[in-house]
Amino acid sequence: MVALGALALAVPGRGLAQEPPGEEVQALVVRQLAFDGNRFIDDYTLAASIATSPSAWIARAPLIRSLGVGEKRRLDEGELRRDVLRLLLLYRLQGFPEAHVDTVVRRTDGGAWIRFAITEGRPIRVRSIAITGVDGIVPEADLRHDLPLAVGDPFSRPRFQAAVDTLQSALREAGHPFVEVFRSYEVDDDSLVAHLAFEVVPGPRAVVDRIEVQGARTVDAEAVTRMLSFRPGSVFRQSALYASQRDLYRLGVFNYVNIGLLDSVPGLPGDTGVAVLVQVSEGRLRRLRAGGGYGTVDCFRVLAAWTANNVFGGGRSLDVSARASRIGAGDPMGAGFEQNICGALGDDRGTERDKLNGNVTVNLREPYLWSRHMRGSVSFSLERHSEVNAFMREAVGGNVGVTRQTPWDVPVTLSYGLSFGRTVAEPAIFCAFLNVCRVDSTAIDDTKLFREPRAQSMLSLGLVRDRTNSVIDPSRGSTFTAELRYASGAIGSDELAQFVKGVLEFTSYHALGRRTTFAWRLRGGAILSPRLEFTGQSVGFVPPAERFYGGGSTSVRGYAQNALGPFVAVVDSARGADTLTSPTGGNQLFVANAELRFPLPAILGRPLAGAAFVDAGQVFERENELVRVSNIRVTPGLGIRIPSPLGPIRLDVAYNPHAAESGALYQRVGDRLERRPDDFTPSGRSRLQFHFAVGQAF
Repeated sequence: MVALGALALAVPGRGLAQEPPGEEVQALVVRQLAFDGNRFIDDYTLAASIATSPSAWIARAPLIRSLGVGEKRRLDEGELRRDVLRLLLLYRLQGFPEAHVDTVVRRTDGGAWIRFAITEGRPIRVRSIAITGVDGIVPEADLRHDLPLAVGDPFSRPRFQAAVDTLQSALREAGHPFVEVFRSYEVDDDSLVAHLAFEVVPGPRAVVDRIEVQGARTVDAEAVTRMLSFRPGSVFRQSALYASQRDLYRLGVFNYVNIGLLDSVPGLPGDTGVAVLVQVSEGRLRRLRAGGGYGTVDCFRVLAAWTANNVFGGGRSLDVSARASRIGAGDPMGAGFEQNICGALGDDRGTERDKLNGNVTVNLREPYLWSRHMRGSVSFSLERHSEVNAFMREAVGGNVGVTRQTPWDVPVTLSYGLSFGRTVAEPAIFCAFLNVCRVDSTAIDDTKLFREPRAQSMLSLGLVRDRTNSVIDPSRGSTFTAELRYASGAIGSDELAQFVKGVLEFTSYHALGRRTTFAWRLRGGAILSPRLEFTGQSVGFVPPAERFYGGGSTSVRGYAQNALGPFVAVVDSARGADTLTSPTGGNQLFVANAELRFPLPAILGRPLAGAAFVDAGQVFERENELVRVSNIRVTPGLGIRIPSPLGPIRLDVAYNPHAAESGALYQRVGDRLERRPDDFTPSGRSRLQFHFAVGQAF
């Protein structure tokens, strides 16, 4: 009871500054919180056990704290005195009865620097640990290895209790669900040593003899039981219950899943069977979602999706989704917005890219394909997609995929897709790569060869390892994705759509404070294509829709969408001798991003966040030479974030310190494009690049 009372004292208070009656006193801002002399307990654990906490990093940094930004936490003198007692109690619970804590506080105008000086003293050492009752069930050496306490360690009461949980888990995993563990200890106050004892009563070894499902209404019980990792006759394993619970949640059908024993005590002597109760609560089986938004390279966009769970029974899901973008700046829903609020699309006027983008997809998911670790999907899609100044692709096709859940909780997906479509790009792109330069639409147009519908057959292998704490706005963890795509004539792909493409991406998030996050990302990719004999030359052609492009709100933000990397230019007399530029993309990509996200003072009651970032990267057209590091472009910038249900509304402005690059220049002469001897270098480019989007950049 004494320990319980002490634990109640240890619960941190709110830490609000107390002001004497009748006085207006502004509490000091906590600029620093430090611990000295602690070796057994780390700074993080000590800081988490007290009420006093430091202000946000940006409010403590010497050079920028005068700006007044960042979350400020005030010093409460009463809580500071109680923090000393909290630290003493923590040390006693960890086996340090002689611990002593002093405080050193340096006060200045508006700020407080706090240091806890700790003398840990001698600990109570564990002299011996006795474990009885496990012979023939679990090797005692393995149990001792897994215990959070070992001989010679300080006698920590929380670890002593955790040792009981460790023993129970080990016995339950060995098939003894009704195990009991009794613990005792003796402490010699003079010699500061402790003798610990654990008496294990394992109970009968059990097998699962019955499975009962409760709460399933529309989803039949068979669909639930086939996702379980155990069957009647299986030896009881606690881990099997946890794995089955996780797999049932992955169906996306249930809001609640709980798996446990139907009985909490063993049956009659000699009865080794146990009944497992699976409790589920179904979510909504039909969902309709819709949304809209605006982006600098999408103009206005809308999205609608309908999901039917348990369609055809067995927990299967059917998704129907539709998306449209470039609304207001694309035919047939153009409204002239490309001349003002969607100005990033202005260069697409008068081209085949000046149309509405969108797609319709129907996807059927099978959650149980030969085993509970494998699921499948079949989809059909119709799409029209274009990239600013680059290309337009129209296609219809289908995809069949299989996803295998690995023992490391990393899903691996293998899929096969077949589509029929056409890709339209600027004629200068084909002229630059393939020497196909005849563009007279009234006579023979060589570029029509690429506009005709062609088959693209592709095998894809991908994996995703996600360890973040949020899908929309993560602050901790990391993600790793890898994708390999293969298209060739061996699997039915057209000769002008053959390549091998690989992409790797790693992103890491680090919480520096309650609302301060440092995030960084590395992304790289490469494309290999076979050599083709075309127009009397050997070329390695990659379809424009499969090439890498750089620049934009999620890439190197110092450049406009697709403006990073090589390009071609055409002097078009039909448009007043304007020079039109088109990115050609590349077969190699490198992008690196680093971003600090921090809180800003609220405006009109809405929380705001700021961002300082540096982006680096380049798109390369690699032949035989190695990539030159000097070609990497680095652009810093600042941004503002406004929270929304769909993710942060983001406004970024990036500074581009680099000189404009040159590209091959062509001029239309009759029915041909002819290469001019000089290159083209754009002029009048702004050093500042603005991006408006929803969701973090990465």
